[in-house]
Amino acid sequence: MRPKSFLTAVLGLSIALLPMPAFAAETSSAQPDAAESTAAPSDAIDAPFKLDSLIVSAQNNYQHGRYKEAIQLFEQAQKMGATSSYQKALISLGLAEAYRSSGRYKDAEALFKSSIAEAEEVDKKNLNKKYKANKKRASDLVPTMMSNLSVLYLDQSRFPECEQILNSSISIATKKVGPNNTALALPLNGLTRLYIKWGKLSEAKNINDKTLALFNTPASRQNWLYPYTSFNLAQILNEKGKYKEAEALYKATLLGIQSLMGFDHEYVATCLEPLGDLYRKESRYAEARKTFQQVRKIRETTLTKEHPDYGKALLNLALVCRDEGRYAKAQELCLQATSIIERSLGQNNVEISKCWITQASIARYQGRYSEAEALARKALTLDETLLTADHPSVAHDMVELANIFADERKFDRAESLLNKSLTISKAKLGAEHPDIALTIHSLAEIYLAQKDYAKAEPMFRSSLALAEKTLGQDSAQTINDERSLSELLIAQKKYDEAEALLKRALSADEKLFGQKSPQRARDLEALAALYIQQNKKDLAVPLLKQSKEIAAALPGGSAVQNYTAATLASSAQDKSVSDKWALVIGISNFKDSSINLKYAAKDATDFKNFLVTQENFSADHVMLLTDANATKEQIISKLGEGWLGKQAQADDLVVVYVSSHGSASQEDVGVNFLVAHDTDKFKLVSTGLPMQWLTKIIQEQVHSKRVVVILDVCHSGSAGDESKKTSDDDDDGTATSDSASKGLLRAAKVDVGGLKVGSGQVVVCSSLADQVSWESKNYPNSVFTRKLMDAMQCKGKDTTLTEAFDRLRSSVGAEVLSDRGAIQTPSLYNKTWAGGDPVLAVPSARPRKGI
Repeated sequence: MRPKSFLTAVLGLSIALLPMPAFAAETSSAQPDAAESTAAPSDAIDAPFKLDSLIVSAQNNYQHGRYKEAIQLFEQAQKMGATSSYQKALISLGLAEAYRSSGRYKDAEALFKSSIAEAEEVDKKNLNKKYKANKKRASDLVPTMMSNLSVLYLDQSRFPECEQILNSSISIATKKVGPNNTALALPLNGLTRLYIKWGKLSEAKNINDKTLALFNTPASRQNWLYPYTSFNLAQILNEKGKYKEAEALYKATLLGIQSLMGFDHEYVATCLEPLGDLYRKESRYAEARKTFQQVRKIRETTLTKEHPDYGKALLNLALVCRDEGRYAKAQELCLQATSIIERSLGQNNVEISKCWITQASIARYQGRYSEAEALARKALTLDETLLTADHPSVAHDMVELANIFADERKFDRAESLLNKSLTISKAKLGAEHPDIALTIHSLAEIYLAQKDYAKAEPMFRSSLALAEKTLGQDSAQTINDERSLSELLIAQKKYDEAEALLKRALSADEKLFGQKSPQRARDLEALAALYIQQNKKDLAVPLLKQSKEIAAALPGGSAVQNYTAATLASSAQDKSVSDKWALVIGISNFKDSSINLKYAAKDATDFKNFLVTQENFSADHVMLLTDANATKEQIISKLGEGWLGKQAQADDLVVVYVSSHGSASQEDVGVNFLVAHDTDKFKLVSTGLPMQWLTKIIQEQVHSKRVVVILDVCHSGSAGDESKKTSDDDDDGTATSDSASKGLLRAAKVDVGGLKVGSGQVVVCSSLADQVSWESKNYPNSVFTRKLMDAMQCKGKDTTLTEAFDRLRSSVGAEVLSDRGAIQTPSLYNKTWAGGDPVLAVPSARPRKGI
């Protein structure tokens, strides 16, 4: 194999500078046609040799990614003057490609077009003739010029123009080398890459199959174009969701590139990029981050920080940061990427739509829904314009916009978009693509949230069938789908079928995770609960015993042993609720970014929307404080005379919700703290918000006799666990915590039951002492808050707090048990509650105007 040609062909980004099939080591010293010869002056006899050397040096710099140096040398060669039309075309081709590779698209396009036109005009009679040994003609370079111009069009999302010029290149090249020559793999691979990016996977696969057929002997597979064809096949497999096969092909190609060109070439970065994205899709974040860091470093060296491909490297790092919950860093990287790409390519480009949809997802995960919706709509509109209405990227944009609507509980809009996306994905990706299963599951969850069991059930069944077919009956995804479907069937009292599904899940648990696994404990408990509903306690008791034995040995298990939830019995003293008020607080982004959380602000935003849309709270009766607005001073003010203390009256119902970090008890003061936006984790006593203050302020300043305090915090969590911290040179050097759990210290125990809960107060906590409150692996919320919203509607609008808590406790415990291998037990405390079991959705009897 000839290494330089191998490199350009494998990646198909910068097609070889010279005619097919020879590589550019041949320069003007090769014999041109006699008619093209230009005599050199006698006093400049050495000029041709200097020019040859200059061209070879320029080509060498280009092939090693030194584009600035290549441009300088090609421009010098251009000024020296060519000795033939072939050599002039050769220099123009090299310079145009160097312009393109360095991001000078206008200069590159103009030079490509003028060079093609000039080569065709000068050498019309030879344009469609076969190559001849030792005869170098300008027309021989036209197919390569066209192929390279097609890459420029592809960079700029000018797909029809790209397709047209590639077909012209293939047509001319076929006449020059014949229909079965492996040199045709060069433009054919370019056409494959176009169809992959254009979303025409069937066409891409057909062209790739045709290209592979050219390599029909062992000797032909030693050609440098064969790995390029294999790389394109990896891209197709990746797009179709066949990730394991794609990963193997990417790695094989990468090894070849690194052995030929070293570890710091731009083509190494181009091959690493889809591999890193594959890792990210599979939640292999450490591998993804390391891979994208390498891409960024290579591009900073070989290109510039103003090149759009450098911007793409930053965007990929932003996606990893987003998925890890590091939103401030994700936003910073995404905005940098957007600025770079926009300056290079303009706004009318699919790469810009990727930036916008990424910004939308970051905003959504933080509960900034208006901003997220606007960005997602922009991306969707642009992709529909540049691509087609049925492109997979359009389907992806629809899913993101649908998720925003679903979080805002705008279910009709979400359903419509998800159905459109599902239709596109099935047609373009095939009915067995992993993305389709996710879309089906999202639809099922929307129907379930609306208690539309008739629509939810077939969707859950479809998701389960797809998981079984593609992953097998004993896969983790199949088990999760069996659980989801079983829960729906139980809600419809279809007990026999639900029992069969749970038994299948239980059997698979034992095979996958073992007899003592938390997953098995979850399903034992679920099966026992099913038997209890059917009054089959004799079957339930042994299952519960096994489940408790497993759970007792898990993290947080010991805390459950002595806990008994408080009760809220009905009371003759119960009075109607005059009006309802809520203060909702959530902090994801702290002044100290090392303690940032993933979903706390979004949890608060979603809970506020839930109270308004589902629980009959007036929008002007719910105050939301998130992130920088949730300082210690602001929280204290809004709890007291600054708002809630002014508004609430004795017969009103008040809800106070907080999602943030909670600290363990500080031994010197005997107090545990809630963490505000501006809290200093090293100065909790002076900057934190004591939980005892919270209940005391409510008791003294909030005049309602019915106050429900909801704390989605944990008291001894893992955010301070040094083993979970990471730092890398793409970030600002700040160590980041494991934001999947909430809490500042692992030290002392704290029992929220020890709080001085005032008369008429109920405190609902997300976990017990020595337990962690987990954020979900499956959706962008904490497990507690998502399940809390579900539980409060478990029996419709008349669901009491006790009924909701019973459902909440079991559903939170089940998800954390199977997904985290730990125990999380929501807790309920009260001492002197009077007035009966509250219903949060109760209509206000005498509503007043809010301020």
